[in-house]
Amino acid sequence: MKYIPIERVETGRIGYQQQVKETNIKRIFDLVRFGRCKSRAEIVRCMNLSATSVSVLVEELMSRGLVEEVGPAQTTMPGRRPISLRLNSDARQMATFALSRDGVRYCLLDLECRVVESHTYPLSIEGLTDAEAGEAYVRLFEQVLKRRSKRFDSARALMIGICFPGVFLENRKTYSSGTELNVSIPEGIFEDFGRRMGLPLCVINSTRCKAYAEKRFLDARDPDAPETEYMLYADIHKGINCAVIAKGSIYTGPHNISGLLGHFTIDYQGRPCHCGNRGCLERYVNQDTLLEDAQKACVEAGTQPPADLKEAARRCADEPALMAALQNSARLLAFGLYNLMCSSGMNHIVLSGIEALGDAFLEEVRRALMERTLLVCRLDLSWAQAGRDSRNVGICQYFLDKVFTITG
Repeated sequence: MKYIPIERVETGRIGYQQQVKETNIKRIFDLVRFGRCKSRAEIVRCMNLSATSVSVLVEELMSRGLVEEVGPAQTTMPGRRPISLRLNSDARQMATFALSRDGVRYCLLDLECRVVESHTYPLSIEGLTDAEAGEAYVRLFEQVLKRRSKRFDSARALMIGICFPGVFLENRKTYSSGTELNVSIPEGIFEDFGRRMGLPLCVINSTRCKAYAEKRFLDARDPDAPETEYMLYADIHKGINCAVIAKGSIYTGPHNISGLLGHFTIDYQGRPCHCGNRGCLERYVNQDTLLEDAQKACVEAGTQPPADLKEAARRCADEPALMAALQNSARLLAFGLYNLMCSSGMNHIVLSGIEALGDAFLEEVRRALMERTLLVCRLDLSWAQAGRDSRNVGICQYFLDKVFTITG
């Protein structure tokens, strides 16, 4: 992932008192944002700060327009009723662009990470050089924000988020997407765009955005349950991307390339891969290959090939050849997932991208994993549930949780 501020200026080490203030005011902001505290008195009890300190910090949040008062709170306690606080969700906004081979998905979100405006723009970069492709993307971004968007307000914008289906290569200063987009965009193109817009950029791998949105979805589903701290998120499209959630945050590794599940070898003499290896998992399990294998099984059995994965899933119960093909694909996927589980020690797995195959396919993956009884003693396997715009939502949630500062 990459956070690109408007100006790269070394400001020196932050003073201790300023750091303490930022920590406390951000925590108050989060307590109000998540609805865990609805008054100053509740914040005092939760944070173990003095009432005076809390009042000063709340007043600063209000002066910045991030928090607002909404009248006396309902309480059964005697005495003066406390004043309720809530997040002023319209005070700030975040513009996001999710890149894929189908085009660009634009979403504008408020401080509660709710989508307030969205649109999908088709864009073909076929035949363009890397630099030309990068310029085509940022040209579209600028057109959307300056002319096409009806609700974007640069004065209220916190950042521009870009969900990129690839990795940032530090040694080359490029955003590289070998499978999904087949392009490597120079970092400078995005930097120049951010300076022209006068806003910082947050560029994160698309699968990591989805994984973080899924983590937050699971956490919100049961606020009293423990936080989702460890999770493997496998996103299956043209290839297989994987994101790792560790200690409640996105784990990138020292070189920003952690979780490349698609390049786990399942056959060292197998099909060649663009990464230079052979027998990579994503050469056998991806949306296109899953459908091609199912269609091939039908042709060999003398039946009509399915038009898509949803049809394949619907017909497989009545067609043994089709079921065998999907079961084989499920077992290949389980093979790769097992390797990842062994290397990470995690047993919570979320799959996305092939939900059309249904619960029967998921259960076949589960059965194949549970056969490895030596190491897979517990398994939490499910389809993704965070929704269509999980990339756009996830990048905003991550930005607010891990990057956004109030006094900085």
